[in-house]
Amino acid sequence: MMAETPSSAQSAPVGRRFARRVYPARILGLGLGFFAVGAALIPLSHGFWVWFLLIMYAFAWPHIAYLYATRVSDSFATGKRQLLFDSFCGGLWVAAMACNLLPSAVVLTMLSMNNMATSGVRFFGWGVLAQIAGLLLGVAIFGWHPQWDSSLTVIVASLPFLVVHPLAVGMMAYSFATRLHEQKNSLKLLSRTDGLTGLYNRRYWQLRAAEEFDRSRRQGNPASLIMLDIDHFKEINDQYGHSIGDDVLETLSYLLQINLRSIDILGRYGGEEFAVVLPETYAKRAQDIAERVRLAVASDRFGEKQTLHCTISLGVAEISATMKDFDAWLNAADKALYDAKAAGRNRTCVYRESNATEMNS
Repeated sequence: MMAETPSSAQSAPVGRRFARRVYPARILGLGLGFFAVGAALIPLSHGFWVWFLLIMYAFAWPHIAYLYATRVSDSFATGKRQLLFDSFCGGLWVAAMACNLLPSAVVLTMLSMNNMATSGVRFFGWGVLAQIAGLLLGVAIFGWHPQWDSSLTVIVASLPFLVVHPLAVGMMAYSFATRLHEQKNSLKLLSRTDGLTGLYNRRYWQLRAAEEFDRSRRQGNPASLIMLDIDHFKEINDQYGHSIGDDVLETLSYLLQINLRSIDILGRYGGEEFAVVLPETYAKRAQDIAERVRLAVASDRFGEKQTLHCTISLGVAEISATMKDFDAWLNAADKALYDAKAAGRNRTCVYRESNATEMNS
């Protein structure tokens, strides 16, 4: 898949990550390539300057390229230009080796593989053009005297490059894919959860709750829904500040989690309102659970100094045959919650089909 060019606001960090990813592969590839190219150069009796350039390119250039790419503002574009420079040098060294077949094929293939892996087919094409340009310049410098045969020495010197480099690149690609998968899972989790409480957010909770409604109706199993609200939460924010209000929400989410079952579907419905689906649970059992939660909250203390007292109101609704869809179930629990707050708060109300509401306080 072809990589997209990042925006200007993202290019610096993305480019630095790109440079860090290329750096170890370049060190390994050029270090191993030195022996393959060097073995092919020995019989050609090139001058000292060729060996000096080869040593500098193989052992100094990776570090120079990395340091430069991580210090410029356009790190991503710089990193790609450096890859094209590598391709150009690859063509140059092929000419210097008089096109010795095995090391030439290995060098050009590995460089092309790097270009394809990092930036896709289009960049691979640019890399091929850079290789051709380097080869033409090399022919102009060294002449055209191709020696296609590879001696045993050249073959042995090329083997590490041929074996180790692909394995190392494969390991790096696997590591990168693993990190990418972990980041994808983290993003998926973030899209599902509320940032403050860590509970399901409203959108994802509604999706899960609707699925449970459909499953329960289809299988004929009981399920109950609890809607709950912090009493006088606006007054808490006004009197103590929003940071204390956040502490209250976080503490309440913790109390809910330790007083509910692992199969229960708990979410922050919005503001100071929470909702929980209790699968395989009749209204009476859900009412007992709601009361346990209410009493736990009423007996706890909130805020940084653990001096704040608050209460919650809860509405319980069990799935019934008359409920046509999930919204009807949600409205029933919300009606019971409204009745609890209208009756004086700090209590649990259970929705009944007869419009009578059973209440605990």
